[in-house]
Amino acid sequence: MTLIRSADLLNIASSAINAHNNMLRTTGNNIANVNTEGFVRERTTYVAELTGGVGRGTTERILNTFAQNQLRRDTSTLGEAQAFYDKISQLDNMLASEANSISGSLSRFFASMQTAIDEPGNLASRDLVLGEANSLMERMSSLAKYMRQTEKDVNQELASVTLEANDLIKTISTLNDQIRYVESASTQQEAGVLRNERDLAIQKLSEIVSIETRTMDDGSTLVHLKNGEALVMEAGVFNLFQISGDPDAQRRKLTLVASSAPVTLGVDETDMGGKMGGLFSYRDEVLGPKQRELGQLALAFADAMNEQNQLGMDYDGQLGAKLFELPEFQALGYQDNSSSNLLMNGRVEENQAEHLTTSDYRVTINAVNAGAPPTLDATVELFNADGSPTLDTNGNPIVYNFSGANALVTGAGNWNKIGDGLEIEFPSGAYAVDDRFLLQPTRNAASQIDVDVLRGEDLAFASPIKAEGSINNLGSAVVVSTAVTNTHVDNTAPFDPNTSAFDGAGGLHGPGAAPGGGVGAPTQIRFTAADTFEVLDSAGTVITTVTGAADLRNLLEQAKGTPGWPAAFSPPAQADYPGYDISLEGVPKAGDTFSIGYNTDGVDDNRNGLALAGLQDVNTVRRDASKPYSDQNATTFHGAYADTVSSVGEKAASANIELKAAKAMVQQSTDWFQSVSGVSLDEEAANLIRFQQAYAASARILSTAQSLFDTILSAAR
Repeated sequence: MTLIRSADLLNIASSAINAHNNMLRTTGNNIANVNTEGFVRERTTYVAELTGGVGRGTTERILNTFAQNQLRRDTSTLGEAQAFYDKISQLDNMLASEANSISGSLSRFFASMQTAIDEPGNLASRDLVLGEANSLMERMSSLAKYMRQTEKDVNQELASVTLEANDLIKTISTLNDQIRYVESASTQQEAGVLRNERDLAIQKLSEIVSIETRTMDDGSTLVHLKNGEALVMEAGVFNLFQISGDPDAQRRKLTLVASSAPVTLGVDETDMGGKMGGLFSYRDEVLGPKQRELGQLALAFADAMNEQNQLGMDYDGQLGAKLFELPEFQALGYQDNSSSNLLMNGRVEENQAEHLTTSDYRVTINAVNAGAPPTLDATVELFNADGSPTLDTNGNPIVYNFSGANALVTGAGNWNKIGDGLEIEFPSGAYAVDDRFLLQPTRNAASQIDVDVLRGEDLAFASPIKAEGSINNLGSAVVVSTAVTNTHVDNTAPFDPNTSAFDGAGGLHGPGAAPGGGVGAPTQIRFTAADTFEVLDSAGTVITTVTGAADLRNLLEQAKGTPGWPAAFSPPAQADYPGYDISLEGVPKAGDTFSIGYNTDGVDDNRNGLALAGLQDVNTVRRDASKPYSDQNATTFHGAYADTVSSVGEKAASANIELKAAKAMVQQSTDWFQSVSGVSLDEEAANLIRFQQAYAASARILSTAQSLFDTILSAAR
């Protein structure tokens, strides 16, 4: 069949001129927008008319959606890697700097301690120890304050990117509406400018959070988080981010709030991807744990030094005092508590800081029991810095329950042990079931510890106990060591269960002054045979007799196990009485005696100073919260800080590698996207020449048609 063309030469030329003019306009627009952010190059295409000439044309963007989606995913990865690395590298540099090194301060402190105990009577050396102690605490405080300020900066940055993300979500939703309106009016043309603006907004949003998109038939694009939560939905509905903290205002939590209904959806912050995910990951996986590790180290150091100094005798002949003042912590109440005025306080149990973990503790009241004073049944749950439960070795959340006989007593000054070296008190009165409190004992502790002594004389380098054998002894036994485990003073009945035999006035409890009111504290050991000895008080009264002694170590500890040892000296009446012991070496003979007394005028004694300096090598910082404290589940002060520094360094190195990989991936996906959707000036220049020539040829057809028409008119005349 032969197709009869009905279009004349004039119409063919006119349609060609219009078509090539549009092509030139599209090419010119591409060239004009070569540097416009988010611009996608366009192409105008035409179809031929069956009757001749050029038909209706369509201008559309040249877009590879696979390349576009890959670029968005890689942009999210880069945003997350960049935000995480920027933050962790700052912390890594801070910890690695010698000027800020706590390890260096610890070394200088113990070096000054060693110098001082070599000459315990030298006051200048003692003052140097206090100077280094202040320097160490200032260094810890400075680092803790830096971390706290960094936490505030992260929160401010999170608030800023949240506002930016919300603005982009609103923009995308608005542009969807405009695109639907424009394209519904013309089915032949894309709303290219609007689509470019929307895609640019989506691209910027992908830098903040990791997203997935879905294009609808009406031209709109739906946006979801990669976990499926919707951000931009159909019909102009969208969800917005919101950040808040309960009970900790400094630990912001992310939620999604629907624009169409008051429904809040939970979001996993560390799984957000993008810049927001990087900031949350840094806060929860690095900054939060390191804040708590630093606080744990500071508390363990201060408490260990306090404990050992209290077991000694200072330059003035007095029992040692605390060197550092440990803080009390006020727990955070939850917003849904029965009253906003309810309080719960916490503190480290004296001499128990080695049991501390880096966990936070949530206390939930299960029952309120009337009484005088009233008690509370409660549950204590342990949480990591990121808010996840702390797990035991079996993978179960660690929970402590207190009820019945173990119920927690309320009232100011009523401190209750909850484990892990912590005590809490409930100073308010009107508690209710389901009231909750969050205790963060180690989070800011490093900046809250103060040096509690002002004079070098208060350093207790000497031991308060002196033991020696009589010059009339006939055996070869000699005193090889003394040990002091308790110096708590209480001279008034009823005696504190933690009291020792020290009277606080330069002596030991005599008869009538010790618990029980009978015999006094042990002050003499008298052997009646090589393996039998008597323990006597200062009046010469035999307290008890030990027979069949296996060795001569810790003689008073052996005496505690005999039937004659006074019940008033034993648990539960007394936990550790008299609080000292001696060990001998050699072979005693019957009649040999060894005296035990207060170390009066023992200024040049450095036995407790050696113990203070030796704390540098003692495992006093607990490692794993899932296991109880032990020498195997603990490390030294230097070891704890080294673990903190090395873990940050390792994460920073890994973050640097991930950042470089992310940059390479973004470059690759950008090149792929630009190869399809970007403007190539060379290609557009070639198109200009081609379309210009086609335009000129079409114009020539038009002039030819005009000339033929004029010839026909002339012939007709």
